[in-house]
Parts: sequence; structure tokens; C-alpha cells
Amino acid sequence: MIELVRPTVDLSDSWWEMVDDFAGETIHGSSYRSGDRDLLRDREAFEEWVDWLGRMERSDAALPEGRVPSSNRWVVRDGRVVGTIAVRHALTPSLVAEGGHIGYAVSPAARRQGIARAALGLALRLAASRGIDPVLVTCDATNTASARTITSCGGVLEDEREGVLRHWVRTDAPAQPIGPGPIETRDARLVPVTAEEAAAMRAGERRAEWAKGYPREDDLDAIGMMPSGPDAWSPRHIVRRSDGLVVGSIGCFGPPEQGVVEVGYGLVADARRGGLMTDVLSGFVRSLEAAGLSVVAHTEPDNVASHRVLARLGFLRREAQDAADGAEWLWVRGTGAEGVAGT
Repeated sequence: MIELVRPTVDLSDSWWEMVDDFAGETIHGSSYRSGDRDLLRDREAFEEWVDWLGRMERSDAALPEGRVPSSNRWVVRDGRVVGTIAVRHALTPSLVAEGGHIGYAVSPAARRQGIARAALGLALRLAASRGIDPVLVTCDATNTASARTITSCGGVLEDEREGVLRHWVRTDAPAQPIGPGPIETRDARLVPVTAEEAAAMRAGERRAEWAKGYPREDDLDAIGMMPSGPDAWSPRHIVRRSDGLVVGSIGCFGPPEQGVVEVGYGLVADARRGGLMTDVLSGFVRSLEAAGLSVVAHTEPDNVASHRVLARLGFLRREAQDAADGAEWLWVRGTGAEGVAGT
């Protein structure tokens, strides 16, 4: 029987047997490097390291630069450690390109026995419990065994980047209800605009992490409706994972009214027509609906691109409400839209 077990000093003997079996080979998903061996052979240091692996699971943990919160597990069969796996709760640009949400390794002596597939399946359930959907899983293009494992667990190949195959796996995880923190989607992070950033945007400042053309006039209009500090309904930067740049904004036109909330969004010109807005709006809407809200949107009649995005996500146009010449079109998803002001 294959289990995913939190790292523990009780399994230290079989942990080191597994490490020896790798004979210096990189152990993906372990946070262990061969240069750590001498230090971690000290039992007290090993205990501290195991404790640190556990703390990485907390969203408020202080982590080194480039690290993200992760659920670290050891793959255990019949009480012995035979591999490692880590579920990363978020993606950085480098993880988008190569590491993905899940890194894993199986001891050479335990390979070709179905262990990797079983462990990856369990890790996907863990990712789902964290609200991660879809999950990015990568492997070297030359690692055909790993590619087969990922495909057998539902992975769909997106592309190959510099010798790395990038697969996406749906977990059907329930979305987390919207709150004041970031929202994670496949291609972006939706990060609330801070009061300091809003002031910089109004002042016309340029920042290295802002893409050319950001903020747009609509972005400035959005921050004009911000309260004194960010909350769940405030505008959010759309931070593209592929390069870490802010390429647009998304948010709500104020708090819900009678269970209905209106969304607004937009991207700089260079970020359009690549499917990013569909991904971003889908993630944002799922979080709103997870909070029990109905979602509406307005568009200009000639904004065909936005019409397509909304229709793709199940929004329907309310023709009776926007029949007047030149009036904005109203789009409704879910029930209860009658309660929103002005509809």
C-alpha cells in the first residue's frame, strides 16, 4: 500500500536508505540537496529540517526568496520511504516554466512498480484539497516513463519548453470563497492593489513589474473606487505567471447587493488574444460563486472579444435590459441578478 506521509524523524533510517539508493541523483520534490548530507546526519539538525518541511505548508511561513508554500510528503510503502513528493500551493515564473505544482521522485530500486502513478494520484487529491485546479506537472522531454505517469493521471500536454514537457491535470477542486488575499489561476495571480500602489498609479509612476501600457485608463478608474485599503472587492493586479508582469486588472464594482456582484476587467494590448482573460475571469468568477454570489458584467456593444470570453464562461446576455441604442450590454451568470442596482 502506498501512502503519502508527512516527513518525520521516525522514518529517518529508511529516508537515508532511500537517499543512498539515489547515489547523488537529484531527488525531486524533497527539498534535499546532496550538499546537505553532512549537516543533516546530525540528528538534531535532521529534526529541525523535518520541522521546517512541515512549516512550509503554512501560508504565513517565512520562506527563502523563490520558495512558495508547499505540502511536503514522503512516499511510503510498507513502512519504508521509497520516494518524495511536494505539492506547491502557487507558481512562480520559474515554476511555470519548469517545476510546476508537483515535484516527485521514486527511489531507483522501487521504480517500474506503479509507485509513481499511485503517489501522483494521491498528490493530486492533496492539491484538490488545497483548491488547486488545474495542476501543472512537468518532466524532462527525455523522461518517457514520467510522461506516461503524468498522462495516466489525466495530464494533458500543453507544450515543450527548453526540453521540459508541461502537462495540466484537472482536479475539479472546489474554489476558495473570495477574500482579501490573492487568487491563483493557471496563468496568473490576481493580487489586490495596495493603497501605496494605487497612489503610485494615480501619480503616473512606472514600475519594472508593470507591463507596457499598464495602468490603462480603466485600471485608474477601478482604483478610484477603492476603499482606504484593499478588501475582497477591490481591484486586483493580473500578474502573468510566464514573466511576472502586471498586464491588467480585475475586480468588482463594490460589495455585493442582494447577493449579486458586478465584475470589471481588462488587459493591456500585448496580453490579449492568448486566452489569458478567459483563464483569469474563470478563476475570479469561481471564487465569487464559491462565496454564494451571482455574477453579472456589462460590456460595450462592439466589444466582441469580451462577448466571446463571457459566453465561453456561461454568461448570457440580458437583451431586455440593454435594448436602448448605444446602451451597454448586460451579461448574467447564475441566478439572483434581479437584485443588482440598475438592472
